[in-house]
Amino acid sequence: MKSICRMGTLIVAVLLLAGTAQALPLLDITDALSLTDPTQLGRLSRNGIPQDWSGTETFPGVINTGTTFHYHAYLVDVGLTPFIQISVDSTSPNTFFSAYDTAYLPNSLATGWLGDMGLSGNLFPGDPNFFQVIAPLNHTLLVIVNNVAAANGGVGDPYHLIVEGFIDNQFTDPPAVPEPATMLLSGTGLALLALKRARARSRQ
Repeated sequence: MKSICRMGTLIVAVLLLAGTAQALPLLDITDALSLTDPTQLGRLSRNGIPQDWSGTETFPGVINTGTTFHYHAYLVDVGLTPFIQISVDSTSPNTFFSAYDTAYLPNSLATGWLGDMGLSGNLFPGDPNFFQVIAPLNHTLLVIVNNVAAANGGVGDPYHLIVEGFIDNQFTDPPAVPEPATMLLSGTGLALLALKRARARSRQ
């Protein structure tokens, strides 16, 4: 009987530890801009200030409005994690990353803008740059990649993009939704603990 009760305690302990696991990224992709991606006239200015959750970066403005640039949009479901961190590993000085709420309007770059990287590329490959934005709950976040050089400069340059969502600015992960097998194990563990207590009471 003691071994069964110990097994029940072990099952519950394992489930509690599993509940503290890291949340999966909302997006994790290695990609590059293509000549088939849509184009826009002008682009965001690189002001050297990456957005963070304190909201210190203001809209950087639009430059080179007579030049054509390519862009690609990645759609991410914010869900219940409004604190978004966007990490980019790209050695190219000609790719730029920004974030928008709900929609991206190439002819109105201030509309829906949440923040951007502030600069292009990173000096230390394997050590990604990142920026942070706060998005409304259950909205769609658009991560936009632009090339920033004329004559398609930056198109074809690879980058690794990771988008993660958190409940607050303390990097708190959302609670995991238990799978059916996990629920079965949890019920088994709790039932064994209840049986142990019932046996103990009957001996009193």
